[in-house]
Amino acid sequence: MTMVEMIVALALFAVVGTVLIGFLTGSRRTYAATSDRAICQQSLRATFSLLTREIRSAGCDIGNAGFEGIAVADDLRLQCRMDLDGDGSTLGLAPDEDILYWYDPALGELLRQTAAGTQTILRDLQLVQFRYFDKSGAPLAGTPLSSADRARVRFVDVAIDGQLRNGETVSYENRIIVQNCPDFP
Repeated sequence: MTMVEMIVALALFAVVGTVLIGFLTGSRRTYAATSDRAICQQSLRATFSLLTREIRSAGCDIGNAGFEGIAVADDLRLQCRMDLDGDGSTLGLAPDEDILYWYDPALGELLRQTAAGTQTILRDLQLVQFRYFDKSGAPLAGTPLSSADRARVRFVDVAIDGQLRNGETVSYENRIIVQNCPDFP
C-alpha cells in the first residue's frame, strides 16, 4: 500500500464518516422533535378531556341546589359548578363540584382550583382563551359575562397555544357544549 492509496482511503473514510454523523445528528433531532410533539399532544388531549367532562357537567343539579352552572366567565377564567353527589350544594363531599380554571400569563400556566387545592394542568403556554356562545352559536361578548349572559352560555370554545422545546408553536381549539341547561336537546 502506497502513501497515495493511504491518503485516498483516509479521505474516503472522512467523507463517509461526515455523511454518517450528519445523518445520525439529523435523525436524533427529528426524533426529539417528534417525541416533544407527541408529549405535548398527549398532555393537551388529557387536558381537553378533563375540560370537556367538567364543562359539560356545569349546572348538573341533582340536589336542586339552584346555583349558577357557570359562575365566572371571562377570557382567561372559567368557573363551573355542579352538584354531583346530590347533597344540594356545590361545596359538598365531592371535591370536584366547584372548579375554577384560569390562565396565568406571567407563568404561562393553565391552573385548576377545586376544594382539594390548586394544581397546574399545563405549562409553557403562550395563550389560553375561553370564548362563550349562546344556543344559536352567536358569540357572547363583553367579558366578564354578566349573570344573565352566563345563563345563556351553551357552548364554550377553549383555545390553547403552547410552545415546544424547539420553539415551534402549537395551537389547539375545541368547542364544548354545556349539556346541563334548560334548553339542551
